[in-house]
Amino acid sequence: MSTEGAQHVALAVVSRRRLLEVLRSADEPLDVAALAHAVELHVTTARFHLDVLERAGLVRRTVERGGRPGRPRQLYRVVAVPEASEGHRQLAGVLASALAADPDTGPRSAEQAGRRWATDQLPVDNAVSWEDGVRQVGELFAWLGFSPRVVDGSQQRHLELHSCPFRDLARTYPHIVCTAHLGLLRGALDQLRLPVAEQAGLRPFVEPDLCIADVPTPPRPGDQRCPERP
Repeated sequence: MSTEGAQHVALAVVSRRRLLEVLRSADEPLDVAALAHAVELHVTTARFHLDVLERAGLVRRTVERGGRPGRPRQLYRVVAVPEASEGHRQLAGVLASALAADPDTGPRSAEQAGRRWATDQLPVDNAVSWEDGVRQVGELFAWLGFSPRVVDGSQQRHLELHSCPFRDLARTYPHIVCTAHLGLLRGALDQLRLPVAEQAGLRPFVEPDLCIADVPTPPRPGDQRCPERP
């Protein structure tokens, strides 16, 4: 299996993406006990996931050097994933341009592509709670480089996306690139079997470097009114 294929398999599991996010935000390498505690996993389970990430080249393990008695600690740190090459950026631009050339079907194809993207990133379609589902969607956008910040509103939860990795391309082809991101959002929610998937929305460029994804809260049983009798 290629390195890219191994990384795709490794990142198909939410717990592994959570381990990577913890390592990315840490100021120093962490041992398996600290990582297991951070993501609420058993140490043995965390070690298994870390081994998969290490084989995929996403984390690196080192042995702590020091004068502590007993077995030395094994520490983990994240390995930086290289940014997309200029060739990949040019290819993305060509594809966006081709879709934009057909205003009737281009945006629809872009959203469908975003949904397929979500299916590839979240291949397991186990039903989860709304809270856990929104958290997983936020982690997905974080892993893809959007630097999301979760903000609660009165009727929906917002993911403030501060660093779109396709920002320049989105400014040129917003009806293609932003629509693909909307498909990613809705596809991820649908893959997690959340009933609010089709009501989720994306507000591009609320500020020059800020887009907002809106995820409505599911209606509570008591909020649904019975229809009036004629």
